[in-house]
Amino acid sequence: MQEESAQDRERTGIRPVSPGERTYGFFDLFWNWFGDGANASSWYFGGLLALSGVSFLFWNTFFWTPLIILPWATLAYMAYRTGGTTVVLARPALGVVGGSLFLGISEMVVQIGWTTVTTYIGAVSLVQIWNGGGVNGVASSGKGALILPIALIALLQGTVATLGPKAIRILKWVASLLLVGFGGVETYEVLSRWDLPRILSYGKAAPVLTPVQLLDISFINIWTWLQVGDFARLSKNPRVAVWASWLGIWSGQAWFVLVGAIGVIGLGLATGHSSPQDSDPARLMGHLGLSGVALSVIFLSSVSVSSSNLYGAGMALQALWKRSGNTSHSRKALGLVSLSQVVTSFLPLFFASFIGYFTTFLSTIGGIFIPLWSLVLTDYLWYRKRQLDVPSLYDLSPGSRYWGRGGFHLPGFLALGLGVTFYYLLPQMAPVVVQTVGVTFPTILWTGGLYLLSLRWRGEEELCRMKFPADEGEENG
Repeated sequence: MQEESAQDRERTGIRPVSPGERTYGFFDLFWNWFGDGANASSWYFGGLLALSGVSFLFWNTFFWTPLIILPWATLAYMAYRTGGTTVVLARPALGVVGGSLFLGISEMVVQIGWTTVTTYIGAVSLVQIWNGGGVNGVASSGKGALILPIALIALLQGTVATLGPKAIRILKWVASLLLVGFGGVETYEVLSRWDLPRILSYGKAAPVLTPVQLLDISFINIWTWLQVGDFARLSKNPRVAVWASWLGIWSGQAWFVLVGAIGVIGLGLATGHSSPQDSDPARLMGHLGLSGVALSVIFLSSVSVSSSNLYGAGMALQALWKRSGNTSHSRKALGLVSLSQVVTSFLPLFFASFIGYFTTFLSTIGGIFIPLWSLVLTDYLWYRKRQLDVPSLYDLSPGSRYWGRGGFHLPGFLALGLGVTFYYLLPQMAPVVVQTVGVTFPTILWTGGLYLLSLRWRGEEELCRMKFPADEGEENG
């Protein structure tokens, strides 16, 4: 077989990466995730948090969110250990075939779905630029004005994604540094108009969502960054994989959550009333009178975030291909997801409001990935005691270590199915519980507990504690 280039191997992602392919240093991965966290949807979420009061805004941003990221960062560590893409992480819990099918399809669909959110926000900003930064640019032109910018953004981000991690890494560096500058300018503009004590004393202003609902959304916002393994596998060492991912996504998201929140609070102080629509970055900047340069950075942020989402979707589709080591297949996978998102990017236009689309999308994907990652982490941390036989993760032959029955691990699918059902039914069956503690925490406990019980029921509770080569070399990683 003809030897693949390093870039082609990065695209493929269906085998453990070699030491020479681990090229991401701390700041490469940090800026990758900072750029993803500092996106317009984080800004939007910050505005929604602000409507629940400053105290809850700080509590969520500086206490809950860093804790929520820790399990997600554990997935980054697993990806470094296994050297594989995100799809590989589900193979021990769901079987080598079942894990690839379920997570491959789910990641591909959800990653493309996330691009519809960021593409729409970027398109709104672009229309605002074309209308001279006016606050009513989109409203006066109608949704038809968004068709061309949505198409342009979709084509641009699809092109970058197809070029692979090297192109995405360059774009992330540029976009993230510009975002730092812009965030500082926007924060300065708001703080120069209103005293910090007035902002800190700002009370609740008819919140759209309850604090418990916002906490659930915080989980979904973090746990659905599904390309976590696709990039962590390229880290130079496990510390980079874990802490650059953790710090990057938290600092980026915290930065723009606060930017969006301060902006909405500032408008509330200026006008005497606050609206969830003011969370829209383009609308907010129009009210503040900021220049088209700032809107251009939001546009660049949308493209950079969507590019990494599409790369993750391509890696997920790649895992579904039978002879997935074929480089031409990896190019086809990235090309197909890039083309499909050109069509799906128009979905928000069919909703009455973007808030309705945003919350519907988040609640839908939360029902899939909250139970899934609960299952995967329970399997890795409690059942397998952090021991994985890495070569077996890539062994698709019947009877291999993670084969299960017909390629499917039945206890995993049982717990996953009941976990997804529990997530969607709990609000109807026990609304008081959901109003008190939300749906995320009960789902995590339910799914993980069911998985351990199903293993005991099938007599699989005893794990052979053998040392695998990956464990022996872990300390030297």
